[in-house]
Amino acid sequence: MHLGETFYSDEDLKKAGFKKLGKNVKIKKNVGIFFTENIEIGDNVRIDDFTIIVASGPICRIGSYVHIASLCYIAGSAGFEMEDFSGLSPNVLMFTGSDDYAGNRLTNPTVAREYIGGKQGFIRIERHVIIGAGSVILPNVTIGIGSSIGSLSLVTKSLDPWGMYAGIPVRRLRDRSKKILEVEEVFLKSRQ
Repeated sequence: MHLGETFYSDEDLKKAGFKKLGKNVKIKKNVGIFFTENIEIGDNVRIDDFTIIVASGPICRIGSYVHIASLCYIAGSAGFEMEDFSGLSPNVLMFTGSDDYAGNRLTNPTVAREYIGGKQGFIRIERHVIIGAGSVILPNVTIGIGSSIGSLSLVTKSLDPWGMYAGIPVRRLRDRSKKILEVEEVFLKSRQ
């Protein structure tokens, strides 16, 4: 017996009003998704318990074969994209917008946008990127294809492809293997 294994039905997901909804999408019933009309979801996607996605941005796209683990938070006011075969481990936080912490502007969502400062920017997570538990991704960042981010890392700027990164802020530790591309090819052929 398993407790907590309740996903939305295909019918529930179709009624939710997603901009695009692929096949075999599994979203736990205790996930909060706001502005579904802005979200495109590919095939074979799983979003786990207590994740929150606020997709108020113009482009909010989740590719195919994507996993978003439990307790993630995606604030998508400036938009985001997670490309195919990417994934977020538990407790990853992605912010496409940040308040002005210097005190020059008002803060928080209860104030009209024209009085709020801070940084806004699209977040792109390219194919085969994996982000470790507890990591934070700040606005206006692209994480290059095939990169991995170690747990509890802080990403403040765009990262080159095929690197293993970790730290606060992240730094490149070494190259990551591209063998995953061969495995992807074999996997996709097996699915035909």
